[in-house]
Amino acid sequence: MPKKRFFIPAENIKQLLNNHSGCIATDLITVDGRPVGYMYREPPDYDADSGWRFLAGDESDEYMDDAGNHGLYTVNTIANYDNDIIPLVDEPIGSAFARNVKTGLFELIDSPIAPDDFLHPEFPVVTGKHKLNSTWCVSLPLKFNRRIEDGALILWRPGVTLYFNDWINEHSQPIDVRLAQLKADADISTYGYDFQEQQTGSIQRFSYRLAEGSVHALYGFVIAEDGHLQVAIYFDNKLDIDLVRSMFVSITQSPD
Repeated sequence: MPKKRFFIPAENIKQLLNNHSGCIATDLITVDGRPVGYMYREPPDYDADSGWRFLAGDESDEYMDDAGNHGLYTVNTIANYDNDIIPLVDEPIGSAFARNVKTGLFELIDSPIAPDDFLHPEFPVVTGKHKLNSTWCVSLPLKFNRRIEDGALILWRPGVTLYFNDWINEHSQPIDVRLAQLKADADISTYGYDFQEQQTGSIQRFSYRLAEGSVHALYGFVIAEDGHLQVAIYFDNKLDIDLVRSMFVSITQSPD
């Protein structure tokens, strides 16, 4: 196979992004120099893979089936070929964009990736009203994988991960006293925002948000008389906040 002659020589690639993760792009972009016309992000194939796939947009199935017509690059390299991708590279897994031929701008489109197809086959899949343990339960509107790691229960799917830690009220402290102590211990006064409290019967909920780079986070506590649940939910797309908050407020004690 002849060596590819890239449209932009390696020595002319500039550092446009701090993103050093990998991606796949077709030769229509890197060899022929055409702009990106279609880009989508799937779950990564390896640790350093961003999941981004960049195409000119009119590649045929036959063209794509030939591995010689595309290659592995850094996202920064493809940003040198087409600066228009830069504002989109932090969009979450499952995102897809196509360039509008009339305006020249990228538009959000339906993704070819079905997130449920990328649930881990070696871990249990849970959904609906799900018992976290003998004390707590949560309502899940989507399918999640489940595992235990370092004593924490973890539910995850592409783009959203929930961590739960269960604590017993060993000293029989009133709910308001424990809530005040948890707020103090969390040290949230500097970086936390969007503080919310909710009382439902004997259950007290408190949550706040943090922006941590390209990942968004909601932290909170769900407190009952006999103990509390510490919750952390990480999500890639800020538009998923309503989904995240609905799961948090659904947390309650299991009837049995």
